[in-house]
Amino acid sequence: MTIAAVAATGCTSESYAFPKTFCGVEVGKSTLSPLLPDGKKLQNQQLEPTPSEFDCSLHVDGTQVLDTSIRRISNPLQPEDWKTALSKFTKASKRDVPYPGIAVIGANGARITAQCSGSPSDFLLFNVTFAGDRVEDSAAGVKKLQNFLDEYVPAMTKHLDCSA
Repeated sequence: MTIAAVAATGCTSESYAFPKTFCGVEVGKSTLSPLLPDGKKLQNQQLEPTPSEFDCSLHVDGTQVLDTSIRRISNPLQPEDWKTALSKFTKASKRDVPYPGIAVIGANGARITAQCSGSPSDFLLFNVTFAGDRVEDSAAGVKKLQNFLDEYVPAMTKHLDCSA
């Protein structure tokens, strides 16, 4: 895979311009901005997609703050995969989501399977890592990440022709 910078914004001395898209989909400022620290330069990177995987990340002043890896899978995850996700993220728990799928969301990351519409055996697996000084080890921190994911996951499933 090669890295393609889809949007790199040089910014004023106070702060960077807010990105209108992440991973090729529109994101709301109210859901993404709580995840982004103060800084001068924001870089929105996307790896060249393959037929089975799609990777994107946001960096502020050279530090990665949000990373997503999305891949198609043909079977639901096994129980041990969910146990791994529960132990990997701070304050992680299975969470209700507004789309067909299963989600383990914590304060610093998530693992989500979104079922594609019209196919009982077609899923998108989202692995999300959230880092930096905006991570809050609390229920409020989990909610902050989940608010973003509740908007982002359905947008990405539509973008990748897998509408959940």
